[in-house]
Amino acid sequence: MNEQQQVCETDELSAQQIRHYLLNNPDFFNHYPELVDEIKITDQRAGVVSLTMRQLAQLRDKNQQAQKQLDGLLAIARENDASFGRMQQLTTRLMEARCVEDVFASLDDSLRECFSADFFAIRLLDSAAVADFPISEVVWQQDALQLESFAGFLEAQQIKCGQPTQKQAEALFNEQAAQVQSAALIPLRIEQLDGVLAIGSKDEQRFHSAMGNLFLAHLGELVAKRLASLLPLKDV
Repeated sequence: MNEQQQVCETDELSAQQIRHYLLNNPDFFNHYPELVDEIKITDQRAGVVSLTMRQLAQLRDKNQQAQKQLDGLLAIARENDASFGRMQQLTTRLMEARCVEDVFASLDDSLRECFSADFFAIRLLDSAAVADFPISEVVWQQDALQLESFAGFLEAQQIKCGQPTQKQAEALFNEQAAQVQSAALIPLRIEQLDGVLAIGSKDEQRFHSAMGNLFLAHLGELVAKRLASLLPLKDV
């Protein structure tokens, strides 16, 4: 071991001893307050600063981070309040619907007005429950080719948000399919009613896999129950 290595090890040990001492004596600078301004620390933004200035800078950084977190939480709370209000409005409109056509009209208005949707669609699987459904074009036969692209979705019965496949978009939104950049696919299932509620957007970021789906789940349940209540459900 050469002399330079010995000096380095001695310096490192001395630094460790100082660190250990300060940690075990947190009131050290209370006894030597003049050292607070004498000790200099290199700061990436301000250059060489005193210990006091470095502490103030760290405190400001922590306050800014805390403020950002608070602002984020407040933004989420405001958005949740707004979503709850929109959901209440939609619920009222659906409850006032007196027929299936009213449900579709209310959804079209409310989803565009309150949920920034550009398109919406409902598709129901053919069954005795929808044998006399007044809007026949939304009913898929059990052997319909469109069902192939929804097999996994219908089996999983879970909300899916993101960019739909081309076949899914065409099956749901017809001639408007090319404009749909993102969509929320919501299962509709209650009693003998089975299908999908789809909300489409021209914005590819509007519906994505990382978004929460609490309100979407509530919407799906609400629409399914309202449709079922307006249909003369039959025994299969």
